Amino acid sequence: MLNRIRLLSPVLLALAVATVARAANLDGSTPEAGNAEAARLYAEANAFVSNMQEGQYSYSYLQFYWKRAQSNIDRVRRVYPDSPTARQLTRGELKAGPYSLDYFRDNLLYNLELKRLGAFDDVNCAIFLYGRDPSRNDARRDEALSNIVEVLARRQRWEEALRFPVLSVHRPLLLGSIYKVAAFYGADAQAKRIYAIATAGERKEAGLDALTAEGLALQGKPRADLYKFIADHPTSAVRKAALEGVVDREILIRRMERLHVPFRNAIQTVHVVVQNTSLRDDVNAVALKIYNGSLDEASSELEVYSAAEGTAPSRVATIQAHLAHQQYLADSGRIGAAATYARDNNLPRAAARRCQLEVISLYAAAGQLPEAEKARMAYTADFSEGADEAALAEFRGRMESADAPFVAREKSFADLPISDPCVMATAIMEWSLSPSRSQHGATPWDAIIFRYAGGFDNLPKPKSSVVGDAASTLKPY
Repeated sequence: MLNRIRLLSPVLLALAVATVARAANLDGSTPEAGNAEAARLYAEANAFVSNMQEGQYSYSYLQFYWKRAQSNIDRVRRVYPDSPTARQLTRGELKAGPYSLDYFRDNLLYNLELKRLGAFDDVNCAIFLYGRDPSRNDARRDEALSNIVEVLARRQRWEEALRFPVLSVHRPLLLGSIYKVAAFYGADAQAKRIYAIATAGERKEAGLDALTAEGLALQGKPRADLYKFIADHPTSAVRKAALEGVVDREILIRRMERLHVPFRNAIQTVHVVVQNTSLRDDVNAVALKIYNGSLDEASSELEVYSAAEGTAPSRVATIQAHLAHQQYLADSGRIGAAATYARDNNLPRAAARRCQLEVISLYAAAGQLPEAEKARMAYTADFSEGADEAALAEFRGRMESADAPFVAREKSFADLPISDPCVMATAIMEWSLSPSRSQHGATPWDAIIFRYAGGFDNLPKPKSSVVGDAASTLKPY
């Protein structure tokens, strides 16, 4: 018996070696079956990448199939390493669509993940656009930042707003934008928290005390409380903000009454909310109380109020006074006079430029889109560098229009004639803040990402290999 076992051992060993040689694939398949499966997996992966083009599908849909393509390629290499297909992949003879395999895995899939995240919702889209050029430092980018954190705060996403990554130089802007929401909407706990975490320098630069005073005025808090706060914080900035809040509040209420727009106890606009509308102010009397009986320092705010009530401001009045009077003319059915207001009054260039933008908005808000387009084109001809701000002005008017309201469809935003991604981010966020926003059909965020960041050539690698692996690996399912 022992001899038999000894004789059989070499035979069994030879059979085992032959079996291993014949089934070298990880799944135990024969070489023929493994070769065929490897070829099929690669062909499917290549078809996913070659036939599914950016812009034709959502980024979520595209990512799902392109990560499957990478999973197929990884499976060929891992499970069928001796197949002709695996050898071709190793030698770099095969690609994923038009892309080399390493570039597809390390660069493309990571950036596709960023695009998918950017197209997730309105806030993500605006953040994606804001971050297109991190080295930018200008007013347009600052406006986009302010709008983004305002949307986060208005949605009660306070922690995300406070953690939004900014340079130290922009921290007062960040804190002020968040605090403004807390102060205007009466979120006292959040206001106290932000005030506490801000340094003295940040509080001053962000104007937190002034925003508090303006918020007290807009909310319709007892005027005794407003006067006490001013007495406790006797600075010109606080007084000015308090009177601006009183003026803006009264202008908005009276405008709704003039236009016969029904409202209850609050009026909401894109950036301002007026509450407790039963409280009405005698603006001049309040100004006297705020400025201790002297109206010299209140002249600018009072001129805005008078202009909104129909009194034409002086040629050298503030831009806000001219804009208030233009709005009054349009509301009174004299939009033609509003359109020629800057020329008729020979306004200084800066005021004339701002009033021309207002004309675009007023025409769009009135539903007179051909006139709005003409005004926009005329403005662009006069100020070629202002094409984006003219397009934004028209968009703002369309958001306010009851006759031709802006409705967000799949390509509504992408079709706006705005080239600066930060200006587009502002448009998206203001639409998100609009009380009358409307959206029909497919979400528009994929089309925006495609417009501003389309293409997959010359993309950078992620800074972290862990992040890269996460972006290129398909989770088991």
